Amino acid sequence: MARMWKVLAGAALLAGPMGCSDFLTGGELSTDPNRPTAATNRQLFVGVQTNVWQLHASNLTRIVEIWAQHGTGNVQQYRDYARYEIDESVTNTQHSGLYGSGGLVDVRKLQEATRAAGDSLFLGIAQVQEAMIMSAGADFFGDLVYADALKGDEVPNPPLDPQLEVYDALVTLLDEAIVNMSRTGPTNVGPGSADLAYEGDRALWTKLAHTLKARILLHTAEVRPTVYPQVLAEARLGITRASEDFVAPFAGGAGEQNFWYQFTVVEREGYWIPNAEFVRLLETRADPRRTQYFNAAGTNLSADRLSPGFTQPLIMAAENLLTWAEAAYRTGATGEALTQLNAARALVPLPAISPAGAELLREILLEKYIATFQTNEAWNDYKRTCFPNLTPAVAGASITARFYYDTAERNTNSSIPSADEQPARNANDPPNATDPFGNACLGQLP
Repeated sequence: MARMWKVLAGAALLAGPMGCSDFLTGGELSTDPNRPTAATNRQLFVGVQTNVWQLHASNLTRIVEIWAQHGTGNVQQYRDYARYEIDESVTNTQHSGLYGSGGLVDVRKLQEATRAAGDSLFLGIAQVQEAMIMSAGADFFGDLVYADALKGDEVPNPPLDPQLEVYDALVTLLDEAIVNMSRTGPTNVGPGSADLAYEGDRALWTKLAHTLKARILLHTAEVRPTVYPQVLAEARLGITRASEDFVAPFAGGAGEQNFWYQFTVVEREGYWIPNAEFVRLLETRADPRRTQYFNAAGTNLSADRLSPGFTQPLIMAAENLLTWAEAAYRTGATGEALTQLNAARALVPLPAISPAGAELLREILLEKYIATFQTNEAWNDYKRTCFPNLTPAVAGASITARFYYDTAERNTNSSIPSADEQPARNANDPPNATDPFGNACLGQLP
């Protein structure tokens, strides 16, 4: 059964964001004579699951990893991205993909169907999926159409909601998801084997919901510094073991291959390469992730990470432990902060250390920068903290803080401003004058 769902997920990958509609709702797939509701719900889940993977590990992630200086663009348009040269074409339907097949329209269908079926576990999981989709969208683009999305002729040109309001709505949604997932009963069966990360495990999805809440709240801390106690409370309830990581498993066969393998080996060899300074950072720290992440020459990803069947970590225990550590530090619980820093280091594995004062915060932030390789979070943290205090690849430039909306979305919604009317930074991401240690921030210009 799990193999069947991997094949269907592979079909969704091949179909792409605009081609999932037939896969999700066409023909016999919508009319299983034996279990029509369960079958359709699980097929919807697979399409949404695949879209979540793309938003957290595909094209936009590769680009923000360049801006976070984990990698760099070597040729063609990727060299332009490394110079912070982007336009509306860069997102390549990723903005409109938040709403279309596998996005908000399908996850809302899934929620409606699971609510009607009395499956509160499945409903809660679908709500967590919605939070993963729309929080990534808010991270990438800032203000988003959300409250009035999918209202059709009722609101033909839905307005953009401020990024902070989107984040707040998603925190509320996750609260609802946690309550729904706590309900038990014979109709609460969840997605089962269609869920390739957690197999519908109630406890793991609940921990993931708390982890997402901590992450989203942390993304607001630069303008809401009083949020750290809430971040701390949520992180304490989040994922803490590597076995609890939320991952994208790939079978490795045709149409079932890891995104980074598809791009780096099959499609665009040499476009994205490791950042030499990041490689040197790992070497100077004698960090085991030097060989886990990269090949011996430091010129490409490691053989494991370039495997077509590599299981891609998307939301990791290490990230949550370090979010926990930072929130503890910023609320004065330095002993708790040190404990969680060393818990994250033990996952590598690295030995325990005992920094104090500002050095403890430095180690927490640096460990998180290293641990969140191949995710969006190093870039998100950089926007929030200016750490590491990166030197822009172009002298005098500001490191890009948001993507432009898709041209296609602007052409269909008059509420979407043109590129020259869009801000360079979101209101939630004001430029930092200094890093956390008082040094002038090199890559965030007013």
